[in-house]
Amino acid sequence: MDQASKLREMVKEKENKDINSNLEYETVRVIAITSGKGGVGKTSLSVNLAALIAKEKKKVLIIDGDLGLSNVEIMLGISPAYTMRDLIKKKKNIEDVIVKGPSGIDFISGGNGFIDILELSDVDREEILIKMKKLDTLYDIIIIDTGAGISKNVVSFLMLADEVIVVTTTEPTALMDAYSMIKILTEKKRELTINLIVNRIRNIKEYRRTSNIILKTAKEHLKRDIIDFGFVFEDEVVKNTIFKKMPFALYYPNSKATECIRYIVKKMDTENKKYEKSIIEKFKNWFKITSG
Repeated sequence: MDQASKLREMVKEKENKDINSNLEYETVRVIAITSGKGGVGKTSLSVNLAALIAKEKKKVLIIDGDLGLSNVEIMLGISPAYTMRDLIKKKKNIEDVIVKGPSGIDFISGGNGFIDILELSDVDREEILIKMKKLDTLYDIIIIDTGAGISKNVVSFLMLADEVIVVTTTEPTALMDAYSMIKILTEKKRELTINLIVNRIRNIKEYRRTSNIILKTAKEHLKRDIIDFGFVFEDEVVKNTIFKKMPFALYYPNSKATECIRYIVKKMDTENKKYEKSIIEKFKNWFKITSG
């Protein structure tokens, strides 16, 4: 038996062991947060959602998938010793590249590493998959903070997720770009759950107008339903905490913006589904989609 066959055998054996376990088998929930354009507050949402999820005693990991830009580590004020690329290039373990952030927020830096995976041989991919399998037991939720825009690399990250949150603002260009992202996701993977958040609203009327445009347009032209996940008010506390390098949801727990994040986390719990695919199966499916 060659090395590739042996590694595939190990992965298959691990999957069968999990599925046949007498214990209830639950896999990590993977949520990608994206936007059609930059500057809509996507990373801030990712970090603050993770902060309140962790506060509810759930194990959460953020994967910084913004290629070339380490926005999550900048926002948290932490420089990681290792990145995802070290897992691949320097044979580090998954625990080595996980950074312990404040208040239970863990993150992995280096979205470029995930693109490196696509260029690996079958043997090396199988080895990486075995390491990644630990994420199923280490975490309840993984949040992928993608780059902005609709580039091939951004869309490939979204194919790895169980569900996607598309972030927009009330600006016409942001709204149009958000719809373009929804259209591409629908064409690539129609069964993918897509949620919408309208960020930086000044009033409820603005939010309703913006969300209605996207939801109705998607229904009429794409024949699909988008889940309305809510909104976040424009709030000075968001800007204040950028310089403090602390999630505003923790620093200002009673602010308007934090109340909105709290509602979204509850909405996530309400919409919570059990995903049967293990992290290995998600990555294998990702390989097929991105190389197709």
